[in-house]
Amino acid sequence: MVLGLDVGSSYTKGVVFDGGINSKIVFKTSFKPRQAIERALHELKGYDTVVATGFGRELVVSAGKMITEISAFARGALFFESSIRTVIDIGGQDSKIIKVKDGRVDRFIMNDRCAAGTGNFIEKIAQALGLTLAEFGELAVQADRAEIVDSLCVVMAETEILSLVGEGKRIEDIVAGVCDALVRRIDGIGSQIGIEEPILFCGGGALNPGLVKSMRRIFKKVIIPEDAQFVGAIGAALSI
Repeated sequence: MVLGLDVGSSYTKGVVFDGGINSKIVFKTSFKPRQAIERALHELKGYDTVVATGFGRELVVSAGKMITEISAFARGALFFESSIRTVIDIGGQDSKIIKVKDGRVDRFIMNDRCAAGTGNFIEKIAQALGLTLAEFGELAVQADRAEIVDSLCVVMAETEILSLVGEGKRIEDIVAGVCDALVRRIDGIGSQIGIEEPILFCGGGALNPGLVKSMRRIFKKVIIPEDAQFVGAIGAALSI
């Protein structure tokens, strides 16, 4: 069996894989990737070899193989759905848009230099509103309509949100507007390579029901895999 280890900047994910998920683990990296790697290697059992991916893959000294995040996410996505044309991963600190053609990576683009278009944007807005991420996502699903939030700068977005609150807008509609703003940002970034459907939406962002609702409002065919946060780790395991 293979341990696929995805050492992300926000979360570390590991799966012991043998044609399917045997066991899995996820926890915050917390700016301590070496400790996160050691914890995953210690807590997951029964694997024969390790394949590492993610920003911290070079730190996995016991890895028998390392692959890029782009390759890992493409492989993992195709495991869940062979018909997908685009993979969209919204992580805590970056986002990836990967076009797939004939089972291989065709083109890709990343947003890793700005919080806009990443889970960090949602997290900061949730904190400003005094909400947990779970509360934020639940409220967004309850929206009657999404208010327009134009700015993806956290400070400017907070100012917009304060104005909407002052106008008496429903908090549910405001947070839905924040989700829409992030997905519009992803759509704008993806226009540089041309997003094609069906789309497989994965990463931590796919666990947020508000973002899922926005993705399905802005795109027509969006697939959410059962283990959306483990797509990269599964793709790493499949590379053996």
